Amino acid sequence: MKTNHKVWKRGVILLIALALSVSLLGCSMNKKADVQLSPSVTSKVETTHSAETASKQTTYPLTVKDDTGTSLIFDKAPERITTLLPSETETVYAIGAGDKLFGVDNYSDYPAEAKSKPHIGDMNLNLEALLATKPDVVFASSSINKTAIDQIRAHNIKVFANDPKTVDKVMAKIETVGLILNLQENAKKVTDQMRKEKQIVVDAVKDAPKKKVYLEFSPGWTVGDGEFLNELLILAGGTNVAAGTKGWFAIDPEAIIKENPEVILYAKGESGMDSILDAIMKRSGWDQIDAIKNKKLFPLESNPLVRVGPRLTQGLIEIAKAIHPDLIK
Repeated sequence: MKTNHKVWKRGVILLIALALSVSLLGCSMNKKADVQLSPSVTSKVETTHSAETASKQTTYPLTVKDDTGTSLIFDKAPERITTLLPSETETVYAIGAGDKLFGVDNYSDYPAEAKSKPHIGDMNLNLEALLATKPDVVFASSSINKTAIDQIRAHNIKVFANDPKTVDKVMAKIETVGLILNLQENAKKVTDQMRKEKQIVVDAVKDAPKKKVYLEFSPGWTVGDGEFLNELLILAGGTNVAAGTKGWFAIDPEAIIKENPEVILYAKGESGMDSILDAIMKRSGWDQIDAIKNKKLFPLESNPLVRVGPRLTQGLIEIAKAIHPDLIK
């Protein structure tokens, strides 16, 4: 699938802005990446009834709490949905509710049918366009869409907002969306497949030596502790050389040389995104890094990796293939 350069760039800018407001951690750059399977996912849901799981049908009224700490009460399954991010659009389609989707952000491009839905803006919300979709619920990011969420809630529209930082939390989100929409079985099929894909990777690399990995998702920018991309590197049998700093941040080229990664991963794409590779190859002293000397640089499709939705574990598999090609085919 082709990567939308504008989506990536706009999303990265916002994520970077968020990250800059977070203090940095002074942990060791050689943090060990011991991988263990997480316990069963439990969705962050408060319900007024306990029969949902047994019947596999949602009992309404249903109360759920999102990552903004807001409790939402649903008297019935929403019939009209609007999404503010591609990840939420993909989630709605994956659990079989695409026919209830009446508005999406400008960059929702997967599956292909999403492109034909009415657009409600990009990172800057077109509130009038959103209101025209008459949503029963809006699915959003509690971090990226914070201003938009406040605007929408001011019109007494329900917004379920989340900001999952791990693969398990992404799966929990998908299951919660399924609960809200009375599509629990569909959601579980999606998360069961994601768990299977995650397990394939974890089992394949569990006895493999951890390789030092550097990831550059935008020219000059990488990711450290506390983000889902960092977890993907660990699950895939790598040690993130940018660990010890929290969030998304501009790199210190000398620090990367010192860490000497064995593998370099970078986001590939059209319209100039291959400038990441160009920048890497032109940096002074980087020709002495083992990954470059041994030609262990691998491009990755960005969308499955940066969208906290159903394809995230497919992105995990691609990372694992790059780090341990002998173990993941």
